[in-house]
Amino acid sequence: MENAHQRKKAPELIRQKILEHAIQLASEKGVSGVSIQAVADLAGVTKGGVFHHFSNKQKLLDAMVHEVLFRLDHAIDAYMQNDPEAIGSFTRAYIYFTLQDNHSGIGALWSAISMTMLTDHAFNTNWLQWLHGRLARHQQTDSGMELQILRYAADGVWLNVFACSESTQEMTRMRQELLHRTYIKQ
Repeated sequence: MENAHQRKKAPELIRQKILEHAIQLASEKGVSGVSIQAVADLAGVTKGGVFHHFSNKQKLLDAMVHEVLFRLDHAIDAYMQNDPEAIGSFTRAYIYFTLQDNHSGIGALWSAISMTMLTDHAFNTNWLQWLHGRLARHQQTDSGMELQILRYAADGVWLNVFACSESTQEMTRMRQELLHRTYIKQ
């Protein structure tokens, strides 16, 4: 650990470094494996340094979830930008990222946080706010019942893979089929 008196103060960089290491821990050990001490050790700061930026573990976890959703937003936007068909474009991006092993660097972290969102009310509220915001934003292109059913199907496939009852090859096959079905004939 560097001497705090010798290191240049860069609070935003330190905050981001702490957040990155919390994300790393969550991806390796799940959200329950994130401790203030472990994050401090990885970030090269004291526990007090972590508490300077995040007043408690819950604030750190909340910031971590917001960061993951922020990254997911950008990944989905980039995916949609390359989609030549507007109708169903959000649903295709949702299916693609829900059923990927590595979500543009989100990967295992997304799985760890997703499972936490199923069991933790605060995380679930963040997820639902994000999802409802995205659905409102894409109401013109992705509000149909067929597309909603396909998003729910992707969630079910993800849960089966997470519970290890489906292979990743089966997940890939299912993803391709669900993506194919998003092209609604008018």
